[in-house]
Amino acid sequence: MQFELKQRGRSLMDFEVSARQTASRLQQQIELDLAAAGIDRATLPDDMDERHRVIDTALAGSPVFQARALLGEWCAKQHGRAAEQAFEEIRPDLTPLLERLREGATRLTVHAFDPPKYWSEIWFHRTRGGWDASDYNGFIHGELVHKKYVSQIFPGDIYGNRRLILRDLPRDDYARILEIGTSSGHHTSAIAEVFPNATISGVDPSLRMLEQAQRVGNEGGHAWDLHVGIGEDMPMFADGSFDLVTAYAIHHEMPPKAIAAIFAEAYRVLAPGGDMVMADVARTGSLDRLTAWRFDWTAKWGGEPFWRATAKLDLEPLARAAGFVDVRGYQPHPGRDPYIIYGRKPA
Repeated sequence: MQFELKQRGRSLMDFEVSARQTASRLQQQIELDLAAAGIDRATLPDDMDERHRVIDTALAGSPVFQARALLGEWCAKQHGRAAEQAFEEIRPDLTPLLERLREGATRLTVHAFDPPKYWSEIWFHRTRGGWDASDYNGFIHGELVHKKYVSQIFPGDIYGNRRLILRDLPRDDYARILEIGTSSGHHTSAIAEVFPNATISGVDPSLRMLEQAQRVGNEGGHAWDLHVGIGEDMPMFADGSFDLVTAYAIHHEMPPKAIAAIFAEAYRVLAPGGDMVMADVARTGSLDRLTAWRFDWTAKWGGEPFWRATAKLDLEPLARAAGFVDVRGYQPHPGRDPYIIYGRKPA
């Protein structure tokens, strides 16, 4: 989507990126200080709460640790606000384009549903008011937060990872694909790129995010079929409606019981012989103790209340319990995101 931020907006977003990069450099020094104190991957305790206690005690007088915590808190709270302010500067000029892009072949259907508390009562990523707090939150998070902040501070190609998991599938001829957790359309775009002849449907509880996905779909000339709803309960889709069900980075945003329900629904809407592939954050068990602590600590101040419970889950048993066979969970990049779970519905 082509647009230009004004000077103040660019400065705000650049500052947020610089602040987060500075926090990462402070993190490196913290881990050097821990090593000097004899605390490393081998000596940290297994229990995560005890791990936090040991590190907090060792670094209680460290100005670097205090600065890292302060800067982390700043970034968690302010990156979304900076994006909102940057958008408001260009809103009058951009609104006509955003409204025009709502028109096209990509459809958006709003269904009545009971919003789960994990979604309606929590401000993920410290987003004030939640995902639907303002009328253009989908654009703000899809185009500003994600592309001008998140993609700049995380290692690797976060968009390339989406294509990677799709190209690793056993087929290239999926005709009907469902994405659970569509959000603003990043994974949907990857699906359309890898499977250009497929009919693509998507579901997400956020109207504002799906409005942005609709814009992305229309801008790309796609005819996506988007639905406001939840992946745990999708009555808008009949049994056996899809050849592939996929999702990217949604599991750590919900409690384990919701994940189990999503696997069950994915199994129901898949045709016999269809495939399921979903990706989420790296499994805690695959990480060394220091890296796992770093991820857990970052998640606490970053607005990820379900991270610890879900990142340690072995998703293979949940997929098998839903009925999937040939289940396998793996990480293409050991010690890094994404973690991929694949399964097939028996023919």
